[in-house]
Amino acid sequence: MHSIRRIFSVGAAALVLGSGLVVGSSGAAQAAPSDCTGGAQGFTDIPDSLSGRGVAGAGAVVANFGGRPWAVASYAMQTGNVGGRQMGWGVLRTSSSTWGAGAIGSVWMDVTNDGKNSWIQCGPFSTTASGARITTPAYPTSSSASRSFRVCAQVTSASPVSGITCTPWW
Repeated sequence: MHSIRRIFSVGAAALVLGSGLVVGSSGAAQAAPSDCTGGAQGFTDIPDSLSGRGVAGAGAVVANFGGRPWAVASYAMQTGNVGGRQMGWGVLRTSSSTWGAGAIGSVWMDVTNDGKNSWIQCGPFSTTASGARITTPAYPTSSSASRSFRVCAQVTSASPVSGITCTPWW
């Protein structure tokens, strides 16, 4: 009888600990704009109108509905001079001709300082407006092989959802 109680107690403890780990970790992995705005973690806020030189390619995210594009947005990584420093940032532009009601376009930038072993996610930053242009905050570029950037985007709504697409690391 003693061994049955012991097995039950160990099993119950494992279940409680496992549940706590699942519940506790679900919120911690979520990134938010506040993680990189207002100068947080070395990022610099920039206006949505800032344009730079395109690097690392660009792409489009498309949410199809009924076999047709319902919401389309383009995204890119750009670099340029921000406050006297060379920096990189992400840009998302929503289509003015193909933007369904309730669509949400999101863009974020990942920055690694350790050769892509881990990274900081800046964003997502989102818009629901047709023909909108939004940017992520900028982060200093570096000649170090350890620092890399990529920009990712997605279009969502209540029904159609695009996949997440990213530029290559740059």
